[in-house]
Amino acid sequence: MKTIIYPDNTNLEKYETINSDEIIVYDKNGTIETNLPKETSNKIFQNVDNIIFTQNCIINGEYNINGLEEACTEIRDIISNNTLLIFDTKVPPRTVYKMSKIIDEYGLIPDINIAYTTEITKNTRVIAGTNENSINRTISLYENMTQNIKTTKHIQTAESITILQNAYKDTLIALSNQAAILSEALTIDLIEAIDLANLEEDIHLKYPQPIQKNKISRDTNELINLANEYGEASQIFETIRSTNNYVAYHMAYMAEKELFLKEHLAMFETTVAILGITTDETLQTEKDNASLILIDDFVQRDVEVWVHDDKIPKTIIENHGAKKITLDEIYDADCIIIMTDTPEYRKINPEKVQKVIITAQPLLNVDEFKDKKFSSVGQYRLKKGEML
Repeated sequence: MKTIIYPDNTNLEKYETINSDEIIVYDKNGTIETNLPKETSNKIFQNVDNIIFTQNCIINGEYNINGLEEACTEIRDIISNNTLLIFDTKVPPRTVYKMSKIIDEYGLIPDINIAYTTEITKNTRVIAGTNENSINRTISLYENMTQNIKTTKHIQTAESITILQNAYKDTLIALSNQAAILSEALTIDLIEAIDLANLEEDIHLKYPQPIQKNKISRDTNELINLANEYGEASQIFETIRSTNNYVAYHMAYMAEKELFLKEHLAMFETTVAILGITTDETLQTEKDNASLILIDDFVQRDVEVWVHDDKIPKTIIENHGAKKITLDEIYDADCIIIMTDTPEYRKINPEKVQKVIITAQPLLNVDEFKDKKFSSVGQYRLKKGEML
């Protein structure tokens, strides 16, 4: 059995264990690094049993299936009718259907063999296909690669799983973020309330927090795009995104209130240090990034903004009108705002904090900062037994 992998710059190490007699990587530009044998001619797609498409369909933080379309266009007149085409990449629902129309636009292949697969947890892979033959052949190929394999009746169902997973996280966080803002008006310690509410086995509330992971905001936005494409309602998805983006403006309000009430400073007189831009390995897109929204809001109001995040290039920070600083320099700011849960931020020295420190999620030991002008979203500070 012969299998061709059609990648872009995907990490191909895991495919070394697929259950195939011969595995060849199609490397038309000669730029792919792999231990597997490589071929540059597309003639290898003739008389092949399986083709696995592993194109990355997330470009600059958004779905982009152009590379997949180009690959399908290239091979459609070369492959035989018995070849199994496997799409192994994260894509929006009905992407594989669109690819099938490129490969067999007029439905001339009566029982086309197409499958879709992707990892839905660290140890679980989902597989779906156009027929039982496609599903069984794909399971046979991948059975050595993963601990658990699940199947769905339809490919578009399998495509939707990871998007739903991320939108679910976005939804839970939006609930907590909205409740956190209300809790401050009600003088409620929402963090304590969440901890106790989660004792109910059906409840899994998240702490309030900015969304700094691209895949979460990206997939809720994709549901909005899909709803618009198919003429369906998208109110809840739009509300989730606007709610979680609003956290940035709430952080600005908290800073303004704390500085004015406790330091008698107007915002234009202050310097604010913002800690943390993204929780991804690199910043994939500036869209819907709460820290960048916060920076822009401050800069528009003539606030001097300093930023610490070693993963972010200096040019991006400067393009937003801010200054990149070291962690040691943050203590010179009038207000420190912690936006991401990072080990080094949890170790901030309370003795060095001169004026105000605010966190967007419960990161710091409240007792260590009890003598400081410290506040955290949703964590209203009252003395035990106090009612306001």
